[in-house]
Amino acid sequence: MNEIIETKRVAVIGAGPSGIVSAKTALECGFDVVLFEKNDNIGGVWSMGESGKAWDNMKTHISYVSMSYSDFTWDVPSKKPFHPTKQQMFKYLYDYSKHFKVLEKTRLNTNIISISEICENKKNQWLIKSNKINENGEKPEILEEIYDFVLICTGMFNKKRDININDKLKNKFNGKVWSSGEFKNPNSFIDKNVLVVGGFSSAIEISSAIAEKAKMVYLNCRNSVYVFKRRYPLDNENVPPVDYCFQKRSAFYESEKKTIEEINKMTDFYFNLASENQRENNLFKYKKPENQTHYHIFSDSFFKWLKLDKIKVIENTLIDCNGNEMIFKDSNGNIEKIGDIDDIINCVGYDIDLPFFNGDIKKRISMNLSAPHLPMVLYKNTLSPNLDNMAFIGMYRTPSLTEMEIQARFSIYGFAGITKLPTKDIMLEELKNVENIRNQNEKHNRPQFALQSSIYFCDDLAKQIGVLPDFNKLKENDSLIYNIIWNNLFHPSFYRMVGPFSNSNSRDILINDYNNYYIGKN
Repeated sequence: MNEIIETKRVAVIGAGPSGIVSAKTALECGFDVVLFEKNDNIGGVWSMGESGKAWDNMKTHISYVSMSYSDFTWDVPSKKPFHPTKQQMFKYLYDYSKHFKVLEKTRLNTNIISISEICENKKNQWLIKSNKINENGEKPEILEEIYDFVLICTGMFNKKRDININDKLKNKFNGKVWSSGEFKNPNSFIDKNVLVVGGFSSAIEISSAIAEKAKMVYLNCRNSVYVFKRRYPLDNENVPPVDYCFQKRSAFYESEKKTIEEINKMTDFYFNLASENQRENNLFKYKKPENQTHYHIFSDSFFKWLKLDKIKVIENTLIDCNGNEMIFKDSNGNIEKIGDIDDIINCVGYDIDLPFFNGDIKKRISMNLSAPHLPMVLYKNTLSPNLDNMAFIGMYRTPSLTEMEIQARFSIYGFAGITKLPTKDIMLEELKNVENIRNQNEKHNRPQFALQSSIYFCDDLAKQIGVLPDFNKLKENDSLIYNIIWNNLFHPSFYRMVGPFSNSNSRDILINDYNNYYIGKN
């Protein structure tokens, strides 16, 4: 008799960009897949439902090249959206999910109650308890299922950060306090005086978005951060700074020879260049020493509204309020008061939230929300040597779709036996370096993102699963592709040129995007 081979079951938790690509990859490898999503639509941050965190006219900070998967091109007849809007991102994710039959495996409006480890017949598996979110007030039935593998893809924007200004405003402020997640468009702030609290991406982008409609915007920002436009003029061509200046493979491989201090100084030089000399811009002057870690964010119109005196930066600490008057204090104890504030938008950020794990599992992944850039200690931000048959995809700050996809392929190919996962000893050794990165908690040394280089990260995982082309062979046999990927464009389709599930069209996709991207067809 022929032996009956049981299909292994995979549970994917969260149907945002990381969950979608994880489910697709697991299906591609022959697994029986269920994708769980607590909200009423897929897309995560980019969802068109109430759960989506992106506001109506929000665009990606990085280009469509980095906001795409390796084997699914943007379907735009005339030209590709260089920086996709919320609506375009959702459509891309939806079309991808439909094309690869991920939607058929998705359970929407489903709450994960618990995920617990079980061991039967010397086989480590996972028991998942879930129920349907019922708005009718009826008690939902709890479903218990056993899965062979689990991928956690719930993202970094699940829980509003506890650090907030509500205690200072409670029963004192006469206006409305918004969270950044509640902001959808500037129409609610027409002719109003608005205080925006926060110093990073959402605060500066939201301030810029409402400045056109508001009477005045006060930005309470105490951080020193570089602000770039999404596209930066270089040699008379519009080139996006992230995808070109900051993701050039040759530059990052060369930087391996430099010390952290040398890298910081080099980074500061290029950041200041891309920000149009922000170190000398008194409207929003960059003040950190050049040898320290530098942060950057994106806004196309922030400096425009500063120059027009529609945004005023308040660097002092908000300590109290009286009706519609805000009270601030500087480091010397001096008081500054700003009156007639109508609304406040609180942009203090979000944290991960894993309520379905018990304390023991959280301890095994060293979960610590005081290090927001790296809340868990994992091998390649993906695997824990203390948890078998589980992976975490996109659970650090802040991954691109390329990073999420290579994480999914790395872990799922290993689960499927297509490639070998690292041993526990190798993972434990790596965790020492991860701990060192996380322990850099001094404000001036803490990295903005978990990865020093997206390129290193992706190339490393790609090499482990056999999908990284040989650079020397490329240089000898395909100089065009070599020049593109080494000196110019960091592209996800590069990881489909060789190895498992390679795509014969990947070279053409890469060249077409290079031509569209650099030669000014958009």
